[in-house]
Amino acid sequence: MKYSVFYSLQAPEQFNVSPQQVYAEALDQIQRADELGIHQVWLTEHHFMDDGYCPSPMIAAAAIAGRTRNIRIGQGVVLLPFYGHPLRLAEDTAVLDLASGGRFELGVGRGYRENEFAGFGINIKKRKGMTDEGLEILKLAWTGERFSFSGKYYQVDNARLSPLPVQRPPPVWLGAVSAKARREIAEAGHPLLISLLTTIEETKQEFSDHTNALTAMGRNPADYPRALIREFYVAEDSETAWREVQPHFAHIYRNVYCPPYLPFYDKNPDGSRRLVTDPNDEYLESERFRKDRHIIGDPEFCARELRRYRDDAGIDNVILRMQFPGQSNGQVMKSLELLVKEVIPRV
Repeated sequence: MKYSVFYSLQAPEQFNVSPQQVYAEALDQIQRADELGIHQVWLTEHHFMDDGYCPSPMIAAAAIAGRTRNIRIGQGVVLLPFYGHPLRLAEDTAVLDLASGGRFELGVGRGYRENEFAGFGINIKKRKGMTDEGLEILKLAWTGERFSFSGKYYQVDNARLSPLPVQRPPPVWLGAVSAKARREIAEAGHPLLISLLTTIEETKQEFSDHTNALTAMGRNPADYPRALIREFYVAEDSETAWREVQPHFAHIYRNVYCPPYLPFYDKNPDGSRRLVTDPNDEYLESERFRKDRHIIGDPEFCARELRRYRDDAGIDNVILRMQFPGQSNGQVMKSLELLVKEVIPRV
């Protein structure tokens, strides 16, 4: 199993941090992760967020490429409908791959937040068609051949991409929230990226959808890597770990990954499912919510959970959040060092 780190580059005002500070500290942390042998750094994208959630991960990736030598750089994910024309995304990917020496991997998503589409003046109902056409254009562009394309959303007239990326083509990861979409990803021959919102049982089911579709097509699932994003924080003991990370963790699930944007379910006293509709619901900071979903604790606990994902779900690449919103640089660096020196050897 490969170990990667995940950055959203948020700077919530309540923690008295500036975006400039967050970016500077993240670059130092990622440079240290590179020195420690971490496999990959992944970035993510949202727009118009009050906490400055990274809106331009391709630019951030270029800064990372200039500060590192070995760590691979991935996007988990860029939101393709917001990139104007897919050829620009193809060009940016090629330049990043060249500048990093062939270390770049592109993750592509459709987006889901209505205010983001409204901000860009795009009808959210067009996102699937735009993304599907965009992926086809990326594929054609990276062949290096001259091509034309006539779609509902995008047109290309006798264009040829130049310069071309080092990797021909760069890896393209896709995520999906439905079984049908995961089957479509397998049919298109893409590796699958699973978000940080699933439990371990949900993770296994989502990868099973992808694996079964690959097998049905006569493809070898071992040829298609699987990556999983997890919330992660390690400290000397579990009580300290939760105390240090709790306010920063709470910001994520009360302000970003929260109702009404994403559904979570608790259990009622009678065992039935209860839809969580209030971002201030106590469930979102409870041990019930973290169980089988987030990896926050001492080195032994974290190693045990990582072994479960490796052995039970067959994860190839586990992507761990390293910089929680507003968290101090000292705590992040400490968690990174403990991951490499105390957790990974136990795994």
